[in-house]
Amino acid sequence: MADSEITMSLSQPSRRDLLSAALATVGGSSFNSLAAAAPQERGERDAAFMAWNAWRAAHRRTLALCRKQQRLESELARTIGFPHAVLVADELSSPVRVSSLMQFDEFAADLPSLRARRAEVAATLRAHQQRWDDADRAIGYSVTRHHENTASAAEERLIAMLFATDATSLRGLSAKLDVLIAVGADGAEGRHFPWPELRRIRRDVARLMQLRHDDAIGLTA
Repeated sequence: MADSEITMSLSQPSRRDLLSAALATVGGSSFNSLAAAAPQERGERDAAFMAWNAWRAAHRRTLALCRKQQRLESELARTIGFPHAVLVADELSSPVRVSSLMQFDEFAADLPSLRARRAEVAATLRAHQQRWDDADRAIGYSVTRHHENTASAAEERLIAMLFATDATSLRGLSAKLDVLIAVGADGAEGRHFPWPELRRIRRDVARLMQLRHDDAIGLTA
């Protein structure tokens, strides 16, 4: 195994985490009511609304895979531990943990006594990585992570398709607003974007949808 391969990094908060948090704040209003709203105006089949439905299903799959991947990673971290080696030396005030030979080389650059132990550290890291890999294959962590990445890419394509599609009804417009607000927290604008204003616009659209639905019922009563 090459030096560069003897490493394991902690997973960072993924787009799935951010999107899940965003959806948690969105879902109570139009997300749950949108699909059950009034029949489409004049029998239209709004392509934007249909794309929203496809995205919603894709998101649920991605989120389920994300949660499974996180659960399996937590299991590996608990039972095997992220591959590392602990350095103890007279020159060190306390033990130091390294997770790769690159990290070891940087740390031991000015400590000759540690540099002499490079082969020992490499063997420790390699053995720990092998235990991780064996457990990974047994529970399917890397396979699940691959499936999550594939599902995430498919979801991204559906988001692009949704925003490239013209909305021809209030439901289609509301669908676009829902997804915009949901994924917006992951964008470059972050907290500075006017999310409260967009949420108010979405509520206005939902209210207009309900009014149109009530009017339609009144006409057929």
